[in-house]
Amino acid sequence: MFKHILIPTDGSETAAKAIKAGIALAKEMGARVTGYHAREPVPLHLYREGAVVDRRLIEDFERRAEEFAKKSVGAVAVAAKAAGLRYKSVVTKTTVPYKGIINAAKEQGCDAIFISSHGRHGLKRMLLGSVTQEVLAHSDLPVLVFR
Repeated sequence: MFKHILIPTDGSETAAKAIKAGIALAKEMGARVTGYHAREPVPLHLYREGAVVDRRLIEDFERRAEEFAKKSVGAVAVAAKAAGLRYKSVVTKTTVPYKGIINAAKEQGCDAIFISSHGRHGLKRMLLGSVTQEVLAHSDLPVLVFR
């Protein structure tokens, strides 16, 4: 059914469970997998004109964000390799994660997105938002949500 599945991850425990399930689905279908992480840029208020933040702090923030992104997609890579699947990692810097996910899926030629949901409700959802909900609302591709 699906030949190429994008599995986005934010590095959370919920995403780790979705990675396992997404890899199992891909293996069953004989699909290849692209692991994706949307890396948010350094907050603008930290380095704009008049800010008193040390340049080394910004560089450290960037380095740590990149390490976390690589670790996050690395979890998808390990699972895909263990399952014997073809795999690719993609990390992009984006201020809007759901757009990064949808763009990555299109650019990589994926035909489905397998994404986790944290299952937040009420005030938490309103304050923290729902990347999964935005992907569902804006993607032209089939989206499978793991809860």
